Amino acid sequence: MDELISQFTTITGATVRKAETYLKVSDGDLEQAIQLYFDTGGADMESGPSTQTAPPPPPPPPAEALRASEPTRSTATPGSGSGSGVNSAYDEDEAIARRLQEELYGEAGGASSGGENGVRAPIARTRDTLIGGDDYGYPEGIAERRRLRAATSRFGAFGRRSAANVWAPESTDSSESLLEAVGGVSESSSKPSKLAEIFRPPFEIMTNLSFQDARDEAKEVEKWILVNIQDNSIFSCQLLNRDIWKAPEVKATVKENFVFLQMDRAGRDGKDYLRLYMANAVDDTALFSSGTKAEDVFPHIAIIDPRTGEQVKVWTDVPKNPLEFLMVLHEFLDRYSLKVDAKNPVQRKTKPKASVAHMTEDEMMQLAMQNSLGGTSTPLGATSDPDDLTKTGGASSDVGDLMEFEEVQENQADTSEKQESVFWRIRGDKHHAEPLSGPDVTRIQFKMSDGTRVVRRFLLKDRVERLFEYVKADLLPEHQEKRKSGPDDKEDLLVGKEFELVSLGKKLIDHLEETIDEAGLKMGTVMVEVLD
Repeated sequence: MDELISQFTTITGATVRKAETYLKVSDGDLEQAIQLYFDTGGADMESGPSTQTAPPPPPPPPAEALRASEPTRSTATPGSGSGSGVNSAYDEDEAIARRLQEELYGEAGGASSGGENGVRAPIARTRDTLIGGDDYGYPEGIAERRRLRAATSRFGAFGRRSAANVWAPESTDSSESLLEAVGGVSESSSKPSKLAEIFRPPFEIMTNLSFQDARDEAKEVEKWILVNIQDNSIFSCQLLNRDIWKAPEVKATVKENFVFLQMDRAGRDGKDYLRLYMANAVDDTALFSSGTKAEDVFPHIAIIDPRTGEQVKVWTDVPKNPLEFLMVLHEFLDRYSLKVDAKNPVQRKTKPKASVAHMTEDEMMQLAMQNSLGGTSTPLGATSDPDDLTKTGGASSDVGDLMEFEEVQENQADTSEKQESVFWRIRGDKHHAEPLSGPDVTRIQFKMSDGTRVVRRFLLKDRVERLFEYVKADLLPEHQEKRKSGPDDKEDLLVGKEFELVSLGKKLIDHLEETIDEAGLKMGTVMVEVLD
Protein backbone atom coordinates (compact mmCIF):
# COMPACT_ATOMS: atom_id res chain seq x y z
CA MET A 1 0.00 0.00 0.00
CA ASP A 2 2.86 2.37 0.80
CA GLU A 3 4.32 1.79 -2.66
CA LEU A 4 0.98 2.64 -4.29
CA ILE A 5 0.70 5.80 -2.19
CA SER A 6 4.23 6.81 -3.18
CA GLN A 7 3.49 6.29 -6.88
CA PHE A 8 0.21 8.20 -6.59
CA THR A 9 1.82 11.22 -4.92
CA THR A 10 4.70 11.19 -7.41
CA ILE A 11 2.36 11.26 -10.41
CA THR A 12 -0.34 13.61 -9.13
CA GLY A 13 1.58 15.69 -6.60
CA ALA A 14 -1.21 15.20 -4.05
CA THR A 15 -0.80 14.75 -0.30
CA VAL A 16 -0.47 11.35 1.34
CA ARG A 17 -3.91 11.71 2.91
CA LYS A 18 -5.56 12.32 -0.47
CA ALA A 19 -3.62 9.42 -1.95
CA GLU A 20 -4.92 7.09 0.74
CA THR A 21 -8.48 8.31 0.22
CA TYR A 22 -8.46 7.83 -3.57
CA LEU A 23 -6.81 4.44 -3.31
CA LYS A 24 -9.42 3.31 -0.80
CA VAL A 25 -12.25 4.47 -3.07
CA SER A 26 -10.63 2.68 -6.03
CA ASP A 27 -10.01 -0.54 -4.04
CA GLY A 28 -6.26 -0.20 -4.42
CA ASP A 29 -6.35 0.23 -8.23
CA LEU A 30 -3.63 2.83 -8.91
CA GLU A 31 -4.67 3.62 -12.48
CA GLN A 32 -8.33 4.05 -11.54
CA ALA A 33 -7.40 6.20 -8.54
CA ILE A 34 -5.27 8.52 -10.69
CA GLN A 35 -8.03 8.79 -13.29
CA LEU A 36 -10.56 9.61 -10.57
CA TYR A 37 -8.22 12.21 -9.11
CA PHE A 38 -7.91 14.10 -12.40
CA ASP A 39 -11.61 13.74 -13.22
CA THR A 40 -12.63 15.33 -9.91
CA GLY A 41 -9.94 17.97 -10.09
CA GLY A 42 -8.23 16.68 -6.94
CA ALA A 43 -11.25 17.32 -4.73
CA ASP A 44 -11.00 16.29 -1.08
CA MET A 45 -13.27 13.27 -0.80
CA GLU A 46 -13.23 13.31 3.02
CA SER A 47 -14.58 16.90 3.38
CA GLY A 48 -18.04 17.68 4.69
CA PRO A 49 -21.17 17.73 2.60
CA SER A 50 -20.87 21.48 2.14
CA THR A 51 -17.92 20.99 -0.21
CA GLN A 52 -19.33 17.99 -2.00
CA THR A 53 -21.48 18.14 -5.02
CA ALA A 54 -25.13 18.04 -4.11
CA PRO A 55 -26.83 14.80 -5.10
CA PRO A 56 -29.49 15.01 -7.75
CA PRO A 57 -32.83 16.12 -6.29
CA PRO A 58 -35.44 13.43 -5.72
CA PRO A 59 -38.56 13.53 -7.82
CA PRO A 60 -41.37 15.75 -6.51
CA PRO A 61 -43.78 14.03 -4.11
CA PRO A 62 -46.90 12.79 -5.82
CA ALA A 63 -50.31 14.16 -5.03
CA GLU A 64 -51.24 10.93 -3.20
CA ALA A 65 -48.49 11.62 -0.64
CA LEU A 66 -49.99 15.02 0.09
CA ARG A 67 -53.46 13.55 0.44
CA ALA A 68 -52.11 10.96 2.87
CA SER A 69 -52.19 13.56 5.63
CA GLU A 70 -55.93 14.10 5.23
CA PRO A 71 -57.01 11.10 7.45
CA THR A 72 -55.27 12.83 10.37
CA ARG A 73 -57.57 15.77 9.88
CA SER A 74 -60.67 13.60 9.33
CA THR A 75 -60.14 11.45 12.44
CA ALA A 76 -61.20 14.31 14.67
CA THR A 77 -64.87 14.67 15.47
CA PRO A 78 -66.34 18.01 14.56
CA GLY A 79 -67.05 20.16 17.52
CA SER A 80 -64.61 18.32 19.80
CA GLY A 81 -62.01 20.18 21.83
CA SER A 82 -59.14 18.86 19.76
CA GLY A 83 -60.24 20.66 16.53
CA SER A 84 -57.71 23.42 16.86
CA GLY A 85 -54.86 20.92 17.26
CA VAL A 86 -55.92 19.07 14.13
CA ASN A 87 -56.00 22.27 12.11
CA SER A 88 -52.59 23.21 13.41
CA ALA A 89 -51.14 19.85 12.38
CA TYR A 90 -52.70 20.18 8.94
CA ASP A 91 -51.23 23.66 8.45
CA GLU A 92 -47.84 22.43 9.60
CA ASP A 93 -47.86 19.47 7.19
CA GLU A 94 -48.95 21.70 4.31
CA ALA A 95 -46.20 24.20 5.06
CA ILE A 96 -43.58 21.44 5.21
CA ALA A 97 -44.73 20.01 1.88
CA ARG A 98 -44.70 23.45 0.26
CA ARG A 99 -41.22 24.17 1.65
CA LEU A 100 -39.90 20.84 0.41
CA GLN A 101 -41.29 21.49 -3.04
CA GLU A 102 -39.73 24.97 -3.16
CA GLU A 103 -36.35 23.63 -2.08
CA LEU A 104 -36.41 20.76 -4.55
CA TYR A 105 -37.62 22.77 -7.52
CA GLY A 106 -35.48 25.76 -6.54
CA GLU A 107 -32.24 23.75 -6.64
CA ALA A 108 -33.18 22.04 -9.89
CA GLY A 109 -34.01 25.35 -11.63
CA GLY A 110 -31.39 27.48 -9.93
CA ALA A 111 -29.65 28.21 -13.17
CA SER A 112 -32.77 29.82 -14.58
CA SER A 113 -34.56 31.14 -11.51
CA GLY A 114 -31.63 33.13 -10.17
CA GLY A 115 -30.53 31.13 -7.10
CA GLU A 116 -30.99 32.21 -3.49
CA ASN A 117 -30.80 35.96 -4.10
CA GLY A 118 -33.00 35.91 -7.18
CA VAL A 119 -30.10 37.21 -9.36
CA ARG A 120 -29.33 35.40 -12.60
CA ALA A 121 -25.78 34.10 -13.04
CA PRO A 122 -23.62 36.21 -15.41
CA ILE A 123 -23.27 35.16 -19.06
CA ALA A 124 -20.16 33.11 -19.59
CA ARG A 125 -17.32 34.86 -21.46
CA THR A 126 -16.75 33.65 -25.04
CA ARG A 127 -14.14 34.33 -27.73
CA ASP A 128 -14.70 34.48 -31.49
CA THR A 129 -13.29 36.09 -34.66
CA LEU A 130 -15.09 39.04 -36.15
CA ILE A 131 -15.31 39.11 -39.98
CA GLY A 132 -16.12 42.35 -41.71
CA GLY A 133 -17.97 45.28 -40.19
CA ASP A 134 -21.35 45.64 -38.58
CA ASP A 135 -23.14 45.10 -41.88
CA TYR A 136 -21.09 42.09 -42.96
CA GLY A 137 -24.03 39.74 -42.54
CA TYR A 138 -26.37 41.90 -44.58
CA PRO A 139 -26.76 41.68 -48.38
CA GLU A 140 -24.17 44.44 -48.88
CA GLY A 141 -21.60 42.50 -46.87
CA ILE A 142 -22.36 39.29 -48.73
CA ALA A 143 -21.95 41.08 -52.06
CA GLU A 144 -18.59 42.47 -50.89
CA ARG A 145 -17.35 38.98 -50.00
CA ARG A 146 -18.39 37.70 -53.41
CA ARG A 147 -16.58 40.57 -55.12
CA LEU A 148 -13.35 39.83 -53.24
CA ARG A 149 -13.56 36.13 -54.11
CA ALA A 150 -14.20 36.94 -57.76
CA ALA A 151 -11.28 39.39 -57.83
CA THR A 152 -8.97 36.76 -56.37
CA SER A 153 -10.07 34.07 -58.81
CA ARG A 154 -9.47 36.28 -61.88
CA PHE A 155 -5.69 36.26 -61.50
CA GLY A 156 -3.39 33.68 -63.00
CA ALA A 157 0.26 32.67 -62.68
CA PHE A 158 1.55 36.26 -62.96
CA GLY A 159 -1.37 37.87 -61.15
CA ARG A 160 -2.63 39.44 -64.34
CA ARG A 161 -6.20 40.45 -64.91
CA SER A 162 -8.65 38.73 -67.19
CA ALA A 163 -8.60 39.44 -70.91
CA ALA A 164 -11.54 41.81 -70.56
CA ASN A 165 -9.76 43.98 -67.97
CA VAL A 166 -6.02 43.70 -68.68
CA TRP A 167 -6.19 46.45 -71.30
CA ALA A 168 -8.20 48.83 -69.09
CA PRO A 169 -6.39 52.01 -67.96
CA GLU A 170 -4.35 51.70 -64.80
CA SER A 171 -5.82 53.08 -61.58
CA THR A 172 -4.29 56.35 -60.42
CA ASP A 173 -3.66 54.88 -56.99
CA SER A 174 -1.14 52.05 -57.38
CA SER A 175 -1.75 50.83 -53.85
CA GLU A 176 -5.45 50.43 -54.55
CA SER A 177 -4.79 48.53 -57.75
CA LEU A 178 -2.28 46.33 -55.97
CA LEU A 179 -4.76 45.66 -53.18
CA GLU A 180 -7.43 44.77 -55.72
CA ALA A 181 -4.98 42.56 -57.59
CA VAL A 182 -4.34 40.35 -54.57
CA GLY A 183 -7.94 40.32 -53.33
CA GLY A 184 -7.12 41.98 -50.01
CA VAL A 185 -4.06 39.86 -49.17
CA SER A 186 -1.10 41.57 -47.53
CA GLU A 187 1.15 43.32 -50.05
CA SER A 188 4.31 41.98 -48.43
CA SER A 189 3.24 38.37 -48.95
CA SER A 190 1.77 38.67 -52.44
CA LYS A 191 4.45 37.52 -54.87
CA PRO A 192 1.91 37.21 -57.75
CA SER A 193 1.11 40.91 -57.38
CA LYS A 194 4.79 41.83 -57.81
CA LEU A 195 4.96 39.73 -60.97
CA ALA A 196 1.84 41.48 -62.20
CA GLU A 197 3.60 44.84 -61.81
CA ILE A 198 6.69 43.59 -63.66
CA PHE A 199 4.75 42.26 -66.65
CA ARG A 200 2.12 45.02 -66.59
CA PRO A 201 1.16 46.53 -69.98
CA PRO A 202 2.73 49.95 -70.70
CA PHE A 203 -0.28 52.08 -69.79
CA GLU A 204 1.93 55.21 -69.74
CA ILE A 205 2.34 55.22 -73.54
CA MET A 206 -0.79 53.33 -74.62
CA THR A 207 -3.66 55.12 -76.35
CA ASN A 208 -7.13 54.15 -75.18
CA LEU A 209 -8.77 54.41 -78.62
CA SER A 210 -10.15 52.05 -81.20
CA PHE A 211 -8.11 51.46 -84.33
CA GLN A 212 -10.21 53.79 -86.47
CA ASP A 213 -10.22 56.52 -83.82
CA ALA A 214 -6.45 56.11 -83.48
CA ARG A 215 -6.08 56.67 -87.23
CA ASP A 216 -8.06 59.90 -87.00
CA GLU A 217 -6.01 61.03 -84.02
CA ALA A 218 -2.70 60.17 -85.71
CA LYS A 219 -3.64 62.09 -88.86
CA GLU A 220 -4.36 65.20 -86.83
CA VAL A 221 -1.11 65.13 -84.85
CA GLU A 222 0.98 63.72 -87.76
CA LYS A 223 2.18 60.62 -85.96
CA TRP A 224 2.59 57.03 -87.08
CA ILE A 225 0.50 54.25 -85.53
CA LEU A 226 2.52 51.64 -83.67
CA VAL A 227 0.46 48.46 -83.13
CA ASN A 228 1.27 45.59 -80.78
CA ILE A 229 -1.00 42.51 -80.72
CA GLN A 230 -0.47 40.34 -77.63
CA ASP A 231 -1.38 36.76 -76.70
CA ASN A 232 -1.33 36.32 -72.92
CA SER A 233 -0.66 32.59 -73.22
CA ILE A 234 2.72 33.26 -74.90
CA PHE A 235 5.56 34.25 -72.60
CA SER A 236 7.32 36.29 -75.30
CA CYS A 237 4.46 38.78 -75.08
CA GLN A 238 5.08 39.15 -71.35
CA LEU A 239 8.81 39.67 -71.98
CA LEU A 240 7.97 42.40 -74.47
CA ASN A 241 6.11 44.30 -71.73
CA ARG A 242 8.94 43.79 -69.27
CA ASP A 243 12.02 44.46 -71.42
CA ILE A 244 11.04 46.65 -74.39
CA TRP A 245 8.06 48.84 -73.56
CA LYS A 246 9.35 49.63 -70.05
CA ALA A 247 12.71 50.99 -71.31
CA PRO A 248 12.79 54.79 -70.73
CA GLU A 249 14.35 55.57 -74.14
CA VAL A 250 11.76 53.47 -75.97
CA LYS A 251 8.91 55.05 -74.00
CA ALA A 252 10.14 58.56 -74.83
CA THR A 253 10.53 57.84 -78.56
CA VAL A 254 7.17 56.08 -78.85
CA LYS A 255 5.35 58.80 -76.93
CA GLU A 256 6.81 61.55 -79.11
CA ASN A 257 6.47 60.00 -82.57
CA PHE A 258 3.75 57.33 -82.44
CA VAL A 259 0.17 56.67 -81.42
CA PHE A 260 0.70 53.39 -79.61
CA LEU A 261 -1.98 50.67 -79.53
CA GLN A 262 -1.50 47.46 -77.58
CA MET A 263 -4.41 45.07 -78.10
CA ASP A 264 -5.26 41.61 -76.91
CA ARG A 265 -5.61 38.99 -79.58
CA ALA A 266 -8.85 37.76 -77.98
CA GLY A 267 -10.32 41.26 -77.61
CA ARG A 268 -12.72 42.89 -80.02
CA ASP A 269 -10.22 45.51 -81.27
CA GLY A 270 -7.54 42.86 -81.67
CA LYS A 271 -9.81 40.63 -83.73
CA ASP A 272 -10.82 43.56 -85.95
CA TYR A 273 -7.16 44.32 -86.63
CA LEU A 274 -6.38 40.67 -87.39
CA ARG A 275 -9.27 40.45 -89.85
CA LEU A 276 -7.85 43.44 -91.73
CA TYR A 277 -4.15 42.54 -91.80
CA MET A 278 -3.67 38.92 -90.63
CA ALA A 279 -6.69 36.86 -91.65
CA ASN A 280 -4.77 33.62 -91.14
CA ALA A 281 -4.32 34.40 -87.42
CA VAL A 282 -7.79 35.55 -86.39
CA ASP A 283 -8.36 32.48 -84.21
CA ASP A 284 -6.91 29.05 -83.49
CA THR A 285 -8.92 27.48 -86.30
CA ALA A 286 -7.41 29.84 -88.86
CA LEU A 287 -3.92 29.19 -87.50
CA PHE A 288 -4.44 25.43 -87.66
CA SER A 289 -5.75 25.56 -91.22
CA SER A 290 -2.70 27.56 -92.31
CA GLY A 291 -0.30 25.22 -90.51
CA THR A 292 1.07 27.97 -88.28
CA LYS A 293 1.66 28.11 -84.54
CA ALA A 294 0.59 31.08 -82.47
CA GLU A 295 4.16 31.40 -81.14
CA ASP A 296 5.35 32.13 -84.70
CA VAL A 297 2.91 35.02 -85.13
CA PHE A 298 2.62 36.71 -81.72
CA PRO A 299 3.63 39.14 -80.42
CA HIS A 300 2.91 41.15 -83.55
CA ILE A 301 4.44 44.63 -83.98
CA ALA A 302 3.75 46.87 -86.96
CA ILE A 303 3.77 50.52 -88.00
CA ILE A 304 0.67 51.76 -89.84
CA ASP A 305 0.36 54.80 -92.08
CA PRO A 306 -2.67 56.64 -90.62
CA ARG A 307 -3.50 58.25 -93.97
CA THR A 308 -3.81 55.05 -96.02
CA GLY A 309 -4.00 52.32 -93.37
CA GLU A 310 -1.05 50.57 -95.02
CA GLN A 311 1.40 48.46 -93.03
CA VAL A 312 4.64 50.34 -93.60
CA LYS A 313 6.84 48.18 -91.38
CA VAL A 314 6.35 44.80 -89.68
CA TRP A 315 8.74 43.16 -87.22
CA THR A 316 9.43 39.57 -88.26
CA ASP A 317 11.32 38.74 -85.05
CA VAL A 318 10.53 39.52 -81.43
CA PRO A 319 12.76 42.38 -80.22
CA LYS A 320 15.11 41.27 -77.45
CA ASN A 321 17.27 44.34 -76.85
CA PRO A 322 15.62 47.73 -76.21
CA LEU A 323 18.60 49.62 -77.69
CA GLU A 324 18.42 47.68 -80.95
CA PHE A 325 14.67 48.20 -81.10
CA LEU A 326 15.18 51.92 -80.47
CA MET A 327 17.70 52.17 -83.30
CA VAL A 328 15.26 50.48 -85.69
CA LEU A 329 12.63 53.05 -84.74
CA HIS A 330 15.05 55.93 -85.34
CA GLU A 331 16.07 54.46 -88.67
CA PHE A 332 12.42 54.26 -89.68
CA LEU A 333 11.82 57.87 -88.64
CA ASP A 334 14.87 58.92 -90.69
CA ARG A 335 13.56 57.27 -93.86
CA TYR A 336 9.84 57.98 -93.55
CA SER A 337 7.88 61.15 -92.92
CA LEU A 338 4.21 62.18 -92.72
CA LYS A 339 4.90 65.64 -94.13
CA VAL A 340 2.87 66.50 -97.21
CA ASP A 341 5.90 67.46 -99.29
CA ALA A 342 8.01 64.48 -98.18
CA LYS A 343 8.70 61.50 -100.43
CA ASN A 344 8.76 58.17 -98.67
CA PRO A 345 10.56 55.07 -100.00
CA VAL A 346 8.55 52.97 -102.43
CA GLN A 347 8.56 49.21 -102.77
CA ARG A 348 10.92 47.95 -105.46
CA LYS A 349 9.83 44.32 -105.32
CA THR A 350 6.49 42.58 -105.38
CA LYS A 351 5.28 41.48 -101.98
CA PRO A 352 4.97 37.67 -101.89
CA LYS A 353 1.56 36.18 -101.26
CA ALA A 354 1.40 34.61 -97.83
CA SER A 355 -1.86 32.66 -97.91
CA VAL A 356 -2.86 29.67 -100.02
CA ALA A 357 -6.36 31.11 -100.24
CA HIS A 358 -4.95 34.01 -102.29
CA MET A 359 -2.95 31.82 -104.69
CA THR A 360 -3.98 30.74 -108.16
CA GLU A 361 -4.00 27.09 -109.17
CA ASP A 362 -0.67 27.48 -110.97
CA GLU A 363 0.91 29.10 -107.89
CA MET A 364 -0.38 26.34 -105.64
CA MET A 365 0.98 23.74 -108.07
CA GLN A 366 4.35 25.51 -108.06
CA LEU A 367 4.38 25.61 -104.28
CA ALA A 368 3.58 21.90 -104.09
CA MET A 369 6.40 21.10 -106.54
CA GLN A 370 8.87 23.20 -104.53
CA ASN A 371 7.92 21.41 -101.34
CA SER A 372 8.22 17.99 -102.98
CA LEU A 373 11.64 18.87 -104.41
CA GLY A 374 12.86 20.18 -101.07
CA GLY A 375 12.80 23.77 -102.19
CA THR A 376 12.64 26.56 -99.68
CA SER A 377 9.43 28.44 -99.25
CA THR A 378 8.13 30.95 -96.81
CA PRO A 379 5.90 29.50 -94.06
CA LEU A 380 2.29 30.57 -94.29
CA GLY A 381 2.33 32.05 -90.82
CA ALA A 382 5.53 34.01 -91.33
CA THR A 383 5.15 37.71 -91.89
CA SER A 384 7.30 39.81 -94.21
CA ASP A 385 8.43 43.35 -93.62
CA PRO A 386 7.17 45.77 -96.29
CA ASP A 387 10.03 48.10 -95.39
CA ASP A 388 12.54 45.52 -96.64
CA LEU A 389 10.99 45.74 -100.09
CA THR A 390 11.97 49.42 -100.30
CA LYS A 391 15.67 48.79 -99.73
CA THR A 392 18.09 48.16 -102.58
CA GLY A 393 21.21 46.05 -102.58
CA GLY A 394 21.84 42.35 -102.25
CA ALA A 395 22.25 39.59 -104.82
CA SER A 396 18.51 39.20 -105.37
CA SER A 397 17.86 42.78 -106.48
CA ASP A 398 17.14 43.40 -110.13
CA VAL A 399 19.43 45.87 -111.84
CA GLY A 400 16.54 47.40 -113.71
CA ASP A 401 14.73 48.25 -110.48
CA LEU A 402 17.61 50.03 -108.80
CA MET A 403 16.82 53.38 -110.42
CA GLU A 404 13.05 53.63 -110.47
CA PHE A 405 12.94 57.35 -109.90
CA GLU A 406 15.28 60.34 -109.62
CA GLU A 407 14.93 63.28 -107.29
CA VAL A 408 16.17 66.67 -108.46
CA GLN A 409 16.56 69.22 -105.66
CA GLU A 410 16.64 72.62 -107.31
CA ASN A 411 16.65 74.53 -104.02
CA GLN A 412 20.13 73.21 -103.15
CA ALA A 413 21.88 74.54 -106.23
CA ASP A 414 22.68 77.92 -104.74
CA THR A 415 24.02 76.49 -101.46
CA SER A 416 26.07 73.59 -102.85
CA GLU A 417 29.32 75.56 -103.06
CA LYS A 418 28.97 76.80 -99.49
CA GLN A 419 28.29 73.32 -98.08
CA GLU A 420 31.12 71.86 -100.14
CA SER A 421 33.61 74.33 -98.71
CA VAL A 422 32.41 73.62 -95.15
CA PHE A 423 32.71 69.87 -95.66
CA TRP A 424 36.25 70.00 -96.99
CA ARG A 425 37.38 72.13 -94.07
CA ILE A 426 36.63 69.24 -91.70
CA ARG A 427 39.79 67.31 -90.86
CA GLY A 428 40.06 63.69 -91.94
CA ASP A 429 43.10 62.60 -89.91
CA LYS A 430 41.67 62.78 -86.35
CA HIS A 431 41.07 59.18 -85.33
CA HIS A 432 38.41 58.49 -82.72
CA ALA A 433 39.15 57.00 -79.28
CA GLU A 434 35.98 55.80 -77.56
CA PRO A 435 35.46 57.13 -74.01
CA LEU A 436 34.51 54.87 -71.14
CA SER A 437 30.82 54.41 -70.37
CA GLY A 438 29.36 56.98 -68.00
CA PRO A 439 26.48 59.40 -67.50
CA ASP A 440 28.04 61.91 -69.88
CA VAL A 441 28.59 59.32 -72.64
CA THR A 442 26.11 58.20 -75.29
CA ARG A 443 26.01 55.65 -78.08
CA ILE A 444 25.39 56.62 -81.69
CA GLN A 445 24.65 54.18 -84.49
CA PHE A 446 26.01 54.88 -87.96
CA LYS A 447 24.19 53.14 -90.80
CA MET A 448 25.65 52.82 -94.28
CA SER A 449 23.60 52.69 -97.48
CA ASP A 450 24.10 48.91 -97.78
CA GLY A 451 22.59 48.30 -94.33
CA THR A 452 25.85 47.94 -92.40
CA ARG A 453 25.62 49.31 -88.85
CA VAL A 454 28.41 50.54 -86.59
CA VAL A 455 27.89 51.74 -83.00
CA ARG A 456 30.40 54.02 -81.28
CA ARG A 457 30.52 55.95 -77.99
CA PHE A 458 30.86 59.74 -77.87
CA LEU A 459 30.78 62.39 -75.17
CA LEU A 460 27.58 64.39 -74.98
CA LYS A 461 29.63 67.59 -75.01
CA ASP A 462 31.40 66.64 -78.27
CA ARG A 463 30.46 68.82 -81.22
CA VAL A 464 28.63 67.38 -84.22
CA GLU A 465 31.78 68.10 -86.24
CA ARG A 466 33.42 65.25 -84.28
CA LEU A 467 31.06 62.80 -86.01
CA PHE A 468 32.22 63.97 -89.45
CA GLU A 469 35.85 63.60 -88.37
CA TYR A 470 35.21 60.03 -87.21
CA VAL A 471 33.47 59.06 -90.47
CA LYS A 472 36.27 60.59 -92.55
CA ALA A 473 39.19 59.14 -90.59
CA ASP A 474 37.86 55.76 -89.42
CA LEU A 475 34.45 54.63 -90.64
CA LEU A 476 34.80 55.01 -94.41
CA PRO A 477 38.34 53.53 -94.62
CA GLU A 478 37.32 50.53 -92.51
CA HIS A 479 34.16 50.01 -94.52
CA GLN A 480 36.07 50.20 -97.79
CA GLU A 481 38.53 47.53 -96.63
CA LYS A 482 35.65 45.22 -95.68
CA ARG A 483 34.02 45.66 -99.08
CA LYS A 484 37.28 44.75 -100.84
CA SER A 485 37.74 41.59 -98.79
CA GLY A 486 34.08 40.57 -99.07
CA PRO A 487 32.61 37.94 -101.41
CA ASP A 488 31.56 40.59 -103.95
CA ASP A 489 35.11 42.02 -104.05
CA LYS A 490 33.81 45.53 -104.65
CA GLU A 491 36.44 48.17 -105.33
CA ASP A 492 34.26 51.26 -104.95
CA LEU A 493 36.35 54.03 -103.45
CA LEU A 494 34.73 55.66 -100.44
CA VAL A 495 37.70 57.49 -98.98
CA GLY A 496 38.00 61.01 -100.30
CA LYS A 497 34.37 61.27 -101.38
CA GLU A 498 31.90 63.75 -100.02
CA PHE A 499 29.17 62.36 -97.78
CA GLU A 500 26.18 63.53 -95.79
CA LEU A 501 25.16 62.68 -92.23
CA VAL A 502 21.38 62.74 -91.70
CA SER A 503 19.42 62.16 -88.49
CA LEU A 504 15.63 62.36 -88.16
CA GLY A 505 15.40 64.13 -91.50
CA LYS A 506 17.88 66.93 -90.74
CA LYS A 507 21.32 67.32 -92.30
CA LEU A 508 24.00 67.52 -89.64
CA ILE A 509 26.29 69.64 -91.84
CA ASP A 510 24.13 72.61 -90.76
CA HIS A 511 24.66 71.85 -87.03
CA LEU A 512 28.43 71.45 -86.79
CA GLU A 513 28.80 73.92 -83.91
CA GLU A 514 26.15 72.25 -81.72
CA THR A 515 26.96 69.57 -79.19
CA ILE A 516 25.67 66.03 -79.61
CA ASP A 517 23.26 66.61 -76.74
CA GLU A 518 21.96 69.90 -78.18
CA ALA A 519 21.44 68.35 -81.62
CA GLY A 520 19.25 65.61 -80.11
CA LEU A 521 21.59 62.79 -81.13
CA LYS A 522 21.67 61.04 -77.76
CA MET A 523 21.13 57.31 -78.39
CA GLY A 524 20.32 58.24 -81.98
CA THR A 525 20.93 56.84 -85.45
CA VAL A 526 22.90 58.68 -88.14
CA MET A 527 22.52 57.77 -91.82
CA VAL A 528 25.78 57.95 -93.83
CA GLU A 529 25.11 58.77 -97.49
CA VAL A 530 28.14 58.89 -99.78
CA LEU A 531 27.61 61.32 -102.67
CA ASP A 532 28.73 60.41 -106.16
